[in-house]
Amino acid sequence: MRGLRSALVVGLVVAAVIASARLTTEAQEREGQPKVEEQADDQADDRQKKDRLDEPSHAAAASVSVVEALERPFVLPFSAPTRLDEVCRHLGRSLRAPVVLDRAALDRQQLRPDDEVQLELEGVRLKSGLKLLLDQVGLSYRVIPEDNLLIVTDSEGSDDPLQRVLAELKALHRDVHNLQQDLDDLRALLDVDDEGPKMRKPTIIEEMPEAPETKENEKEKERAPNPPPHSSTRPRPGT
Repeated sequence: MRGLRSALVVGLVVAAVIASARLTTEAQEREGQPKVEEQADDQADDRQKKDRLDEPSHAAAASVSVVEALERPFVLPFSAPTRLDEVCRHLGRSLRAPVVLDRAALDRQQLRPDDEVQLELEGVRLKSGLKLLLDQVGLSYRVIPEDNLLIVTDSEGSDDPLQRVLAELKALHRDVHNLQQDLDDLRALLDVDDEGPKMRKPTIIEEMPEAPETKENEKEKERAPNPPPHSSTRPRPGT
């Protein structure tokens, strides 16, 4: 009888240990499951973003030239901040044409290829979408039809006459502003105001200098001969 009781106690203890171990394992699995799901979601988002960037647009499917593609609807899938060089690579794959990032324009605008832009747009022409996208960093684009080449550049390198005129006006405005600043510094150095140079007014004690014309006039008067006496031509009375 005692042996049966001992065996029963041992069995209960073993069952309790097994149940405790199983509960601990299940709790650990439940704790690790959200992390695994989050990692899986992140990987899925990355794959989806990569697929969107690699997916050819409607304009590319027709294998048209860059000039024609600018007038057609185009998909810009940049819902997240995207580097400029990645944007150019995506445009090149979609247009099936070379897309170049103008490094000289980046230097003029104090930008780098890893600067980011963000725009998700669909159903608008490529020329409108590119303007909205590149305006975020002060850039523009230029097309060379002979080479079917798209260049991401600034207003100075753009082939749009209006953009060139605006760039020249901005440069002229900067030059005029610098010239005005130099002129203001010179006026301040010479103590000149808007009414002209400041003249020191004479005090009451000081005598005004005599005009040089006065002395010359006096000398001319001394040299001049006296006029002859006045002679009357009237006849005397009684003649």
